[in-house]
Amino acid sequence: MEQEINQNPTLTPQGLDFNISGQEIPSGQTPLSATDLNLWAESGLDIAITSVERVKSSLIRSSELFREQDSALANRFFVQCVEGLQRFMESISKTKAALKLDFAKIPTESGTLADTEQSMLFILKGMFQNQQRKEYEEIADKIEYELITNLCAWTTSLNRIRQTLIAGN
Repeated sequence: MEQEINQNPTLTPQGLDFNISGQEIPSGQTPLSATDLNLWAESGLDIAITSVERVKSSLIRSSELFREQDSALANRFFVQCVEGLQRFMESISKTKAALKLDFAKIPTESGTLADTEQSMLFILKGMFQNQQRKEYEEIADKIEYELITNLCAWTTSLNRIRQTLIAGN
């Protein structure tokens, strides 16, 4: 039994700053300097879009591993995906601050970008609960049918914001 625990790492790596209480996601960082704000204003959207696209392809592989009943490898792979999601959310937080974006005022196909943000946290919370109960098929389902869809909404919204900014210049 102890060997199984060692082979199945938790989905919540240490230091993960996902706030599942319904509040805005804290960046965990000190305020950005003027130089950093300029950098994130110029390239933050591109960094976030690239990050989310990388995570999506990795999540698909993780889902496949969960379906193949290789839970040890799937869990290890998924921990890396969650760390990638953390980097994505950190880039979103910095870009949001740099561009002074109000996610509650940015419409998406299913509400606002703030809704998309909260939905992602809700999905992840459910996945963490599934992992604790060793419900690997459910994790795969959440990846394929909920999380990937949510991340596609992020990609679409971020691309729209980028196009709006380009058109405004």
